[in-house]
Amino acid sequence: MKIINKIFLCSISLLLGISCTNDDADNPTFGDNDVPVIFIDWAENMAFNVGDAIRISPQVSPSDGVTYKWIYNDEVVSTNKNLEYTVTEFGSFVLKFEVDRNGVKNSRITNVLVVKPFEPKTYNKKSVAYITVDGSVADVPWDDITHLIVSSAVIGADGLPDLTFGGRTTLDISTLISTAHNYGVYVLIEFSGATTYLNAVHAYGSLNFYNAAVAANRDVFVNNLVQTVIDNKFDGINIYMDKADDGAYVDPATLKDFYEKLGVALKAVKNTLNDVEYDYLLSMSVYGGWTNATLSNMVNIPTYDWINVMAFAAEDLTPGAHSAEWYFTDQINQWQNWYGVAPSRIVGVIPAFGLRYFGNPADYTWGNLWQYTEYMPYRTLCATYSNAHETNQQAVDNGIFYDGFPAIETKAQYVNDNNLGGMALWSVESDSKDETKSLMKKINTLLGN
Repeated sequence: MKIINKIFLCSISLLLGISCTNDDADNPTFGDNDVPVIFIDWAENMAFNVGDAIRISPQVSPSDGVTYKWIYNDEVVSTNKNLEYTVTEFGSFVLKFEVDRNGVKNSRITNVLVVKPFEPKTYNKKSVAYITVDGSVADVPWDDITHLIVSSAVIGADGLPDLTFGGRTTLDISTLISTAHNYGVYVLIEFSGATTYLNAVHAYGSLNFYNAAVAANRDVFVNNLVQTVIDNKFDGINIYMDKADDGAYVDPATLKDFYEKLGVALKAVKNTLNDVEYDYLLSMSVYGGWTNATLSNMVNIPTYDWINVMAFAAEDLTPGAHSAEWYFTDQINQWQNWYGVAPSRIVGVIPAFGLRYFGNPADYTWGNLWQYTEYMPYRTLCATYSNAHETNQQAVDNGIFYDGFPAIETKAQYVNDNNLGGMALWSVESDSKDETKSLMKKINTLLGN
């Protein structure tokens, strides 16, 4: 059988114009000038604590006559193929693996963050960034935020949160948290129903979260959420409950019982970081519109630290701003004045996306509006229109409406004048990376942080 296989492999090689001079197909002969290929299992960013050992075992092919160098912080720390190196100081470093075969070189690099002890940054008001599964560590302007909310661990039909995010992300949670702590930023995990990530809208009919929250065994659901936080080293929970399809939940009393039990369970444990104990944080995102009364008797549960008022996605059949200043203040007034939420417990959320209208407005109906509208990330607007940050609208088609600097300034002034708890951005990966146009940086500056 081995002879037959060898004849077959040589026949195929001849058809492809490849030499078959090697007697062993499993050990091919390489030319002196062939580039050594590196196979290595590491992420673009890796995080460690002081005293941790970096252990990496790469594969190199061809490997005959190859020399190796591991370069850390511009210093050669090993010439062995496999690396075992103990980190001794805090900071951000570049780790490079370099191979040389007959003068032909190849290399790979990764970023290494050695985390310093967590010291929460001081701030005047909360400057909160949401990051979705479409984001990455590099998308976060760490100097401009105080809290990061990871959206979302969606609740499945089994009542369990999905921390694989449906397998649709490369977001490295461990590195994200380590990086955040290095900058003094808290990280909360959001539990939610199925969500459209660009504009934070829940999928119609997605009631897995609600069903688990009002089930007879909701204590198990509560414990699962709390344990997820502890096991993955998050600093707290943000709840974004599924919208009720008919405007009201069938069993609000049982739902409130779930909220209360979650608060008690989370606050009963302590978040220990570097031998210092912190309370786990607990917040909830509340949506705008006439259905928000559903949660009105739940937002003042004392174990919840604040609420995030999602004051956008107020589309109309007449082209206009979906996140107008009047809507921002109106929604906050409802939670504050109608439902009694203390101003310091309110964080107003603004969008990092615009809404484009096109087609004939005479054809718009609530049933077909989605066919005549498109959501656009703010970063795309900035890349397309040089003045995007200077205005709240672009005169394209029937208009593109969004929050530029004028809207941010008006809303931040309202937050400051009314002693609100802060502002948040949904979501940070849609923001501009240009600091002169960044919404997150503008928010943080205006809040006096």
